[in-house]
Amino acid sequence: MQILGFYITGYQIAFIAVAGITVLSAIGVVLMPNILRAALCLGLMLFGVAGIYALMNAPFLAAVQVMIYVGAITTMIILAIFLSHRVMKIGFSQAIYNPLLAAAAAGVMFLFLLVTVANSVWVREITAGGPARTNVGVDAVATALLQPYVFPFELASVVLLAVLIGAVVIAKEDTADA
Repeated sequence: MQILGFYITGYQIAFIAVAGITVLSAIGVVLMPNILRAALCLGLMLFGVAGIYALMNAPFLAAVQVMIYVGAITTMIILAIFLSHRVMKIGFSQAIYNPLLAAAAAGVMFLFLLVTVANSVWVREITAGGPARTNVGVDAVATALLQPYVFPFELASVVLLAVLIGAVVIAKEDTADA
């Protein structure tokens, strides 16, 4: 199919649709004033990421994304929202003190990510030939996680553990004051 002089394949249309849904739901996570709706948008965004994995011919990663993040993590977040009655009664408002500075920072970050992703090897391969030619299975994921990326992977788990401990401490302080 040719649109505006560009030859576009069905794969590229599917990628644009899935990426659009993912980006729009990510924007919804940030802009929703209701925390429950923001959590539902988060689930849709994580499901969109699984769709991108499926389009990259990585069915194992797509299945793990759906089972762990969409299924377990989103369910846990929604359950935590329902269990904290006080949070549901409080109205949240966006705390952007300087919207121009925030928009400028977001724009700079967007440009940085756009240039970084556009110059990556996997984007050039996807745009040149469509989906990946080989199946990204358990062996490829294990090799990538346990060889060159083992330190960032473990660092991310330590940071997540610190965030979890911090959340428990903050929650405990709030209940002591009430």
